[in-house]
Amino acid sequence: MAMSKAWVVSVLMGLGHLRAAYPLRDSACEGIILYGTRRSTPPREYRIWRRLRKIYYFSSNVGKLPLLGKPLLDLLLAVQRIQPYYPRRDLSRPSLAVRYLGRLVSSKGLCRDLLVRMNRLPLPRIHSFYATAVASDHAAAAGQDYLLICDSDFNRVWVPRDPRLGHLKYLAPCTQVRNRLLAYGVAAERIILTGFPLPKENIGSREGLEILREDLFQRLLRLDPKRKFFSYHQRSVLGWLGKESLPPAASGPMHLTFAIGGAGAQCDMARIILQSLKPAIEAGRMRVTISAGIHQKVYERLLGYVNQLGLADKLNAGGVDLVYDSDIYSYLDKFNRILRTTDVLWTKPSELSFYCALGIPILMAPPIGVHEELNRCWLREIHAGVEAAGPLRFTHEWLFDLLENGRLAEAAWDGFLKARKLGTYKIEDLIRTGACAEGLTPLEQ
Repeated sequence: MAMSKAWVVSVLMGLGHLRAAYPLRDSACEGIILYGTRRSTPPREYRIWRRLRKIYYFSSNVGKLPLLGKPLLDLLLAVQRIQPYYPRRDLSRPSLAVRYLGRLVSSKGLCRDLLVRMNRLPLPRIHSFYATAVASDHAAAAGQDYLLICDSDFNRVWVPRDPRLGHLKYLAPCTQVRNRLLAYGVAAERIILTGFPLPKENIGSREGLEILREDLFQRLLRLDPKRKFFSYHQRSVLGWLGKESLPPAASGPMHLTFAIGGAGAQCDMARIILQSLKPAIEAGRMRVTISAGIHQKVYERLLGYVNQLGLADKLNAGGVDLVYDSDIYSYLDKFNRILRTTDVLWTKPSELSFYCALGIPILMAPPIGVHEELNRCWLREIHAGVEAAGPLRFTHEWLFDLLENGRLAEAAWDGFLKARKLGTYKIEDLIRTGACAEGLTPLEQ
């Protein structure tokens, strides 16, 4: 049976919004529309998107600027501020950002050409960025619009000026997002708890989760060398993962993947981590992958670190790997493949926080921005996130302590149990039938 199709629209603001859309590529009628780029956007509108992108990348790096960095970052965070969830109250009043976006849509024609393109076929529209979804909803375009939220909490700008009007529906990755949408005035019937869309190549079938279960079993063996975690959870793990018994030992050393954000703000961290873990890499106790993203300068800088540290002979030889590709889709494919053998994902708590659902513990780098602060809180609440237990230069000490006391295995198992993992399949259901079953727990099939 041919797969039902939809318009799938994203933007390039870092990698997060596109990462959310990429698992839906098979459903995209003309491929994923990466709007706001020079290729996809008319010149008059491209200037607006270029300005927005500069603000994004500036906000990702501004904290490192001497003297001015901290005050400027504080100012940007104030603009992006998300109101505390408690006490519960009506937060539907439009913010300054909501009014500004409304002016861009109504007066400046933001996304006008995108809407003309999509109006040719009245298919469902899946958006992973608020501006294109709000513009489509404002125009009352043909076809149902769905807006996928990419964080565990979010700013009021993701909801139109009057949340009671229009037909925009929301795809929520977790319960907190649904609760926040209700506070912003969105009707409950326009909120669908799907979970974040994860790569099907990391999951397997929705009925069996074959790939996820096998990868997680092997990961838990590597993450629990002293069998402290299994002393409590062996029966549960064997039952959920469909195994009869534990093998005597794991196959291979622990594999750490450090993901540098789309703006490249964590390059210096990668150097210190590699320097600290060099003896463990050389001894075959540790495999380290650094994800460089799509920026060649970031890749070349990391390659320089590898050479300076005397690890060139370990590069692509089972000790150190760099994940990079100038083509963004090829990069995402490479990253998804490396996740299958990743035992610990060290990243700032971005949209990658939801990848804990694959049974990968998230070692949380310092957050950048209020959204990542709140993603970190969510990871803590479900016990899938782990804090660095010491300074970076002593990673070789505290990381192995976390390994041997079973804490990393616990985080892997908690993420698997508590985070939803069928988002991609549920969104495909919506595209095909206009409805999907939410499920009572993250483990429903």
